[in-house]
Amino acid sequence: MNGLDQPVTITFSPLYLITWSIVGLIAGIMASWLISGRTRLGSSLIIGLIGALVGGFLFSIMGIQVGPPFDAVIPVRLVDILVAFIGAVLILFFVERVLRGRR
Repeated sequence: MNGLDQPVTITFSPLYLITWSIVGLIAGIMASWLISGRTRLGSSLIIGLIGALVGGFLFSIMGIQVGPPFDAVIPVRLVDILVAFIGAVLILFFVERVLRGRR
């Protein structure tokens, strides 16, 4: 049996929404600044949140384990920001170079 046919359990907590909003905002701002040299809060938050999904997906495909968060009030960890940042940079690079380069 491979890992793709295992059931997945997703739990939602308002705390996770706050945590990933903070992580996404930080990662999106850093990635926007790196790729384009400018930042906007709204778009940085969206890019960071999508980047967190993309980065988490890529890390799981590559078999890189990112441990569970510590029991904290708002569990923002550096590794979460790094994963989201990598995903956000990939998204912004794709948008800036591939999609806008076709015009």
